[in-house]
Amino acid sequence: MTMWIPDITAAQGPIYLAIADALETDIGAGALAQGDRLPPQRELAYRLGVTLGTITRAYGEAERRRLVKGETGRGTYVACKKQKVSPLIPREEEPEAVDLARNFAYPHLNPSLSDGLVRMARTVGIDGLNGFVPSEGLRTHRETGVLVFKDYGLDADPARVAVTCGAQHGIQVTCQALFRAGDAIAVDCFTYPSIFSSLAGIGLKPVPVPALRRADGGFGAMDPEALARAAAAHGVKGVFLMPNMQNPTTHTMTVEERQNLVRVARSQDIKIVEDDPYTPFLPETLPAFGALAPERTASIASISKVCSPGSRIGFVHVPASFGDSIRNKIGESTWMASPITAELIAGWVREGHLFKTLRLKRKANRVRFLNARDLLSPYFLQGDPEKVFGWLRLPDAVDPDALQAALGHQGVAVLSSRYFQVRDHAPAPYLRITFGSEQSEDRFRWALGKVRATIDQLADLPELKRPVG
Repeated sequence: MTMWIPDITAAQGPIYLAIADALETDIGAGALAQGDRLPPQRELAYRLGVTLGTITRAYGEAERRRLVKGETGRGTYVACKKQKVSPLIPREEEPEAVDLARNFAYPHLNPSLSDGLVRMARTVGIDGLNGFVPSEGLRTHRETGVLVFKDYGLDADPARVAVTCGAQHGIQVTCQALFRAGDAIAVDCFTYPSIFSSLAGIGLKPVPVPALRRADGGFGAMDPEALARAAAAHGVKGVFLMPNMQNPTTHTMTVEERQNLVRVARSQDIKIVEDDPYTPFLPETLPAFGALAPERTASIASISKVCSPGSRIGFVHVPASFGDSIRNKIGESTWMASPITAELIAGWVREGHLFKTLRLKRKANRVRFLNARDLLSPYFLQGDPEKVFGWLRLPDAVDPDALQAALGHQGVAVLSSRYFQVRDHAPAPYLRITFGSEQSEDRFRWALGKVRATIDQLADLPELKRPVG
């Protein structure tokens, strides 16, 4: 096959995007077929008269679009059209890569499942859980939700609590209950990756809203004035917020930041959905939006990140006027969350295992964060010892998608800013680093060393210029 050379003479925007666009066009037109090898990056840079960094970014963008795949030692090839599985979804046979991508908060420190099951087996009346229960869950399990919500800064009413199949199911049924298809929902400019598919799946449109900037250069809360402008421009009906440990920026909103957003929500008649699964890791309890604006806020809680993702139990607390709608949406989707696993969680909460597990995980996380901050210095890592992930600021010359791909080839899984942005936005120079998915301390430190070394390498790539004459 003749070497592929894209025509970028009419490019209007960034050259790397023009190259990726040309690649996508040529694949669609049949000029490139599955398995065709692309030119080596240095050679294509020479042929086009651009820098090697531009080609690295172009190939990284093409890999993000699932047009190509790179193979260490062999080059880059046109990929098959089979859809890739999200890197966030666990697999039965996990690859050997060190996982700094997914946010599994120290699962090896979770309470003993076998002990919990033995305790359940001895519970009087346990066989009564092996049948249908109300869609909102049994009162004893909703009262467990009340105890969990206390850690979130909310004095919940058990009559307004419903049990869900984890927090993600809670997001789905809550948004279905509060909004109508076609409604615009404000989200942070960087936010929880699955919210995009969750909103799209029920016909809602995410509208990204920029954040305030902190004195240290990090990201703060959603800008309330920008939210007001978005409401006027897009008719925003709701806002999705993570006030205590924003994913991925780690920011914890101050009380003043919360009050400013409540002021805008009331003036623009915006409903608030707050979801913050990492809240229990924080030592200080701040007032939830459900406490500051109870008439318009739906709160979602889960202890999956704390002690039991396998239970798939979450809790939602909604304004009384939406209680029937929430019950209906749970019933339509799953009929009910499992009362069996809800009882498992209730026992762990009653017996203090939640607190014991949190104490262990907080201690482990402090060590991981301090290691990450030191090993990644001088690059700025937004976070602190209570945050189970960090938001790493990259040099402007380093493309986050190219960095993610380069680290993947070295056996280190990370997530670039691309995953946390509305689709079709150019990636920002950030990388999320999670602290708790890898059990081995030595492997964790080794992976951080790879991250630091690869950033240094990509930041110092020399520019290649076309020779004259």
